[in-house]
Amino acid sequence: MIRAGQVKRRATWNLGEFAELWDVPDDTEWDDKGRTMISYIYVSFDRIIRSIQFGYYENEALVLSETYGSSDDHYTNLSNEIVEVKLGKDEYVTGLSGEVGLCEGIRNLTFHTNLGKHGPIGKFEYNNYTSGSNVIDPEIRDRRGFGGFYGSYNSNGLSSLVSM
Repeated sequence: MIRAGQVKRRATWNLGEFAELWDVPDDTEWDDKGRTMISYIYVSFDRIIRSIQFGYYENEALVLSETYGSSDDHYTNLSNEIVEVKLGKDEYVTGLSGEVGLCEGIRNLTFHTNLGKHGPIGKFEYNNYTSGSNVIDPEIRDRRGFGGFYGSYNSNGLSSLVSM
C-alpha cells in the first residue's frame, strides 16, 4: 500500500490554538477490487498526485471508473498535468511503486506490468521531505493474480492506493 496520512481520521496530536489551521481532511475510500481488465490509467498531478481514474474493457466497450481524488477545479491556481497510460491487449498490472512526501501526499506512482513499467508519473525527487520509495506486489506473474485497486482520497488528492 502507498499511503499518505491516516485513512478516515483527523490529526490526533495537540496543536493548541493552531488546531483549526492544521486540520487534516477526512478521507473517502474507494474500491475497484475485482475490476482487473485495466486498459487505461489517467493520473492528474502537480507537486503531488491529485487524482486517478481507470479505464476498463467490459463487454468489448471502454468503461471509465469514477475519478478518485480532488477535482481539478479545486486547485485552479496550480497547473495540473494529466498523464494517460495505455496498456496493450496482452499487458497487465503486476505491481505498483511510488514515493510519498512526508508533508504533502503521494508524489509519484509507477505501474509495473508483465511487459515493463509505466512511470514514474508525477514529481520524482528525493530530498528530506520524501519518505522514499515503496514497492507493492512486484511478484504477480499471471493476470489472474491481480485483483484490482482500492484506496482513499481527500480534498488534497489521492491519499492511498493499494493493488490487490
